[in-house]
Amino acid sequence: MDAIISLDQQILEGLYAIRNPEAVQVLIWITELGSMTIIGGLAFCAGLVFLLRGRIADFAGLVVSVAGSAAAVYLLKEIIHRARPDTMFQAYLETGFSFPSGHAAMSLALYGFLAWFVWRRIPRTGWHVAALPAAAILIGTIGFSRTYLGVHHASDVLGGFLIAGVFVWLGAIATRKILSLTGSE
Repeated sequence: MDAIISLDQQILEGLYAIRNPEAVQVLIWITELGSMTIIGGLAFCAGLVFLLRGRIADFAGLVVSVAGSAAAVYLLKEIIHRARPDTMFQAYLETGFSFPSGHAAMSLALYGFLAWFVWRRIPRTGWHVAALPAAAILIGTIGFSRTYLGVHHASDVLGGFLIAGVFVWLGAIATRKILSLTGSE
């Protein structure tokens, strides 16, 4: 554990040393794409589209991925109580516990599940090919922004990604299971 804490601090200090105002402004905007407001709104809209199109299995998978990740993040924050980086490192004040990163987890939970959906459902076109790398870049940039802005340790972000990765996988399993039970697709 000491090695992780030491590495977290070295990364935090290294990023702080190279921080510049222009990058901070861009990354504050990008980090908002992982906020609960944006993720919640987009997940609601995607879920509504799935329901209106009768895609119950995809709706269920989305719920497992996003709601499961949110619940796990909330519970782990309350159990672990890890403090955020010192306020001197924070580009803006962030409150609450640090581990795991909710922005990192929720961005992977939503954008990762939607990329899997596009990969699975969209015909083999440029959109199909672009879905996974575009999602990976967006998710990775949101995760990086949390550490660059000094509001999370690198291990908080990695923990968030790990948790959401499990729930995206479970969401995909739920989707496939429901489809196999209903004989769809």
